Order: sequence, then structure tokens, then C-alpha cells
Amino acid sequence: MPRQMSSWSKASAYMGLAFVIPVAMYACWWIGDWADQKYGTKWFGLVGLLFGFAAGLYELLRQSSRIEKGPKA
Repeated sequence: MPRQMSSWSKASAYMGLAFVIPVAMYACWWIGDWADQKYGTKWFGLVGLLFGFAAGLYELLRQSSRIEKGPKA
């Protein structure tokens, strides 16, 4: 029978997830902005922002699923 995480453990894990999407968006936007400056374009930053949102959302869903399943026995 797998052990369940305590309510406090789940709460702290979920609080950490609050930073996943903003950090992913900022990191990808920063790379896109660098590419814009290097290649003289204006759309890499936007593409990076959208990619960062998608990557952050994927990670948020993946981690929240892991939290709800609990630790492995």
C-alpha cells in the first residue's frame, strides 16, 4: 500500500509550482530576445514567450500529477 503525502507536504509542493510558468516564460523570452538582437528580428521574443508558457504549463501538469500520486513505495 503506497504511503500518502501529508497535507503540509502537498501544500509546500504546490506552492513551489507557482513559479514554474513565470520562470519558464522569462527564460524562454530572454533567449528569444537575445536571438532578436543577434538576427535583427522582432518575433523570436514572442515565440519564446509562447514556448515558455507551453513548457511551463506542461511541467505544472506533470508535477501536479506526480504530487497527487504520492511517493513510490
